[in-house]
Amino acid sequence: MHDTAIIGYAQALAGDDAYTIDCVADDAAVRELVVNSLVADLPGGADVTWWGHEQPADAALADSLHMPPPYRRLLNMRRSLPLDLDDTDATLAATNKVPVRPFVVGQDEQAWLDVNNAAFTWHHEQGCWDLATLRERMRQPWFDPAGFLLHERDGRLAAFCWTKVHAHGVGEIYVIAVHPDFHGLGLGRALTVTGLRHLSEIGSNVAMLYVEADNAAAVKLYESLGFETAHTDVAYRRTGPLVQRQGDTR
Repeated sequence: MHDTAIIGYAQALAGDDAYTIDCVADDAAVRELVVNSLVADLPGGADVTWWGHEQPADAALADSLHMPPPYRRLLNMRRSLPLDLDDTDATLAATNKVPVRPFVVGQDEQAWLDVNNAAFTWHHEQGCWDLATLRERMRQPWFDPAGFLLHERDGRLAAFCWTKVHAHGVGEIYVIAVHPDFHGLGLGRALTVTGLRHLSEIGSNVAMLYVEADNAAAVKLYESLGFETAHTDVAYRRTGPLVQRQGDTR
């Protein structure tokens, strides 16, 4: 704190003998102070992941914490709404052939989990959701089943686009996926367009999403729909005992 104002904040989320650190501070020196202080107070021997930004100051801080170059890069991509009029006829035609319905609480949970986990087998965080994880998200004040759009095909849930609304007219494509059995049908593009239209219809004037930087197919899709990278978050990770503060004999 500076006088009575909070100028930096960091927290560590614990799980499976590991900690994930997030920090909010505009000033690089403050970021260094709060992250260093937090890391030093974590139990020795735990794995630590710190989410920083792709900038020299954060890279230098990660190096001082003995964290190697980032193992994950997450793009925050944005575009204005509504959709531009020059969306291709193919996209519009595909979208018109993809009916969606809202998620029904108490009915669709298991089917959604099956599709989500099958689609994200490669993703450490998104691919291992269980019912408790889903219900925790559904308890959040932003959850709205009307913006949780499901597409069914051949009597099965085939794909979905889960949207989320932030303050100041910003809408998010929160999670979107297609079951592997339905790949190659253009559903990812069609569901993205459907989600963007939904966000526009409920008043959002900006759309955002997060995507792994090395997911080339998804990045190419979003760029083709007018998204541009606003900023890049990077994850630095260290395993094993933590470095102690100078003079700390714990």
